[in-house]
Formats: sequence, structure tokens, C-alpha cells
Amino acid sequence: MRTKKMALRLLVTLSLILLPPLMGQTILPFHAFSLGADNNSLHLIAKEEEVNQFFDRYANYYKKKDIEGFLSLFSSKAIQNRKDAMGEIRRIYTDFFNQSDELRYRLNGKMEIYQNAVEVKGRYEIDQLTKKGYRKVWTGEIKWILIREKGELKIISLDYQPDPSQ
Repeated sequence: MRTKKMALRLLVTLSLILLPPLMGQTILPFHAFSLGADNNSLHLIAKEEEVNQFFDRYANYYKKKDIEGFLSLFSSKAIQNRKDAMGEIRRIYTDFFNQSDELRYRLNGKMEIYQNAVEVKGRYEIDQLTKKGYRKVWTGEIKWILIREKGELKIISLDYQPDPSQ
């Protein structure tokens, strides 16, 4: 039984390693390499600590309404909600920041780190106090894909879906 289980795990692992290149895919999940204790040949794009620091900066720029700092976290090739390129991303956040007197950003999510990307999925909550004195809370589902550009993590894809009540 133990031999069959090891053989099956080896087969699954090999298929995860060998099939993606044949199918034109290059992202390999880190958990595909769980058979051995010594995986020195596997180089993930980032460590969990670096990703956490990235999102600390993201939330800090958001809170400060620092549009230049915030946009510096995006790749120039970034796409938001599968349609908005950087010009539209800039316009959307500039307008939102300009309408806001105070912002707080919270994220409850889960990250998956791969060899050439990081995927973070979760729920967001934005607490906005508008310049007109109204308080609004925005919540919903969100997903980021991060890549490394010139040595730094950058957002290449950001997709969010506000909860239906908003």
C-alpha cells in the first residue's frame, strides 16, 4: 500500500513538472514538490515575508491616498478586471482617492507562491470617509497576480468583484 501511494505521488509530481511545458504553461505550484525534503533546485519567486511586506506597502499607499506610490506597485503591463490598462487604472484610483478624506484597507486572503508568480485571493474591505462627510464600506472578492520585474514584485493582474449589495 505504501509503495502504491509513493508511486502515485511520484506520478502526479512528474506530471505536474513535465506536462505544463508541453502545454505552454510555465507556472509550477510550489506544493507539487512535496515528495522530498531537499528541494534546493526549486526557486520560488518570493518568500511569504516579502509578499506580506508588499501588501503592507499596498495598504499604506492606499490609506495615504498616495497615487504615485500606489501605482508604483503595478507593472506597466498590468490589467485590472480583465479590461482596464494602466491609463484607466490611474484614472479610477486618482478619482477615488480625490473623493476620499480618509481610507482604510483590510485584506483577509491566502497566497500561493510559484516559481514565476504569486497569486493572492481573498476578501477586501475598504472603509471610506468621503470629502462630503459620508462613510461607505466596500467589500468583495479580490485576486492579485504578482510577478517580478527588475527585481521587485509588481501587480500584473488585479480582479475584484464588489459584493452584490454595493
